[in-house]
Amino acid sequence: MLDILFVLLLFFMVSAGAQKHEASLTTPLPGGQPGGDVPVRVSIDDDGQASIYDVPIDGPADHDMPQLVARLHTVVQAHAAQPIVITPTRSTRQQRVVDVLNACAAAGVKNLAFGPTSD
Repeated sequence: MLDILFVLLLFFMVSAGAQKHEASLTTPLPGGQPGGDVPVRVSIDDDGQASIYDVPIDGPADHDMPQLVARLHTVVQAHAAQPIVITPTRSTRQQRVVDVLNACAAAGVKNLAFGPTSD
């Protein structure tokens, strides 16, 4: 019985030495520095109307989206790493999401993400 106890003690001592501590991990965390840039939220509703912070921009049928390109270009010129977050609804047509992505590419956006869908 005593030999089993020593084997278990040896097993736990060896396995405890192989663990990594949190301070030794070098994985970068997502996000920017605290107090950094607030993301620009571009939302797309069911009808295809794009909005920046709930202010409508361009028409739902406008595929080139010149106003959105101009606004995003101004933002990128001011802060090159400014995050842009696209938040479509669940029933937004995928073509409209592609139109917004094309507008972001035309404006030179480098930091782009998709946010949670809104309903």
